[in-house]
Amino acid sequence: MASSTLHAIAVAELRHTNPVFYREYCILIEGITNLIRDQADQHANDLGFTSFTETFDHASNEPVLQIVIGANKNELYLHIYIHKDHHFLIRKSGGGKVARTAGQALEIIAEKLKEVS
Repeated sequence: MASSTLHAIAVAELRHTNPVFYREYCILIEGITNLIRDQADQHANDLGFTSFTETFDHASNEPVLQIVIGANKNELYLHIYIHKDHHFLIRKSGGGKVARTAGQALEIIAEKLKEVS
């Protein structure tokens, strides 16, 4: 089954099993979209590419959001795991930070986006 489909199934299950955390997930999606849009508006001439995709990590059995942004010679690859213990794990090159809420996750992601510009 495709990774994006598994992501959608896991999130749909989350909507029913933990509606509070599902709302945090929705806030996170909207927030990431806005952060990428702001980055593109502020650095229209510098950004070479942006990508924001939903996938699934088969090893951890968790849905993952991937952000990829390239500006000049800088590139950023972020993975945001939707952890089965109902928190977000933001990883860049193996290291990670835990966020309990979408607001905390967005603060971490915004800081990482500053590295690209």
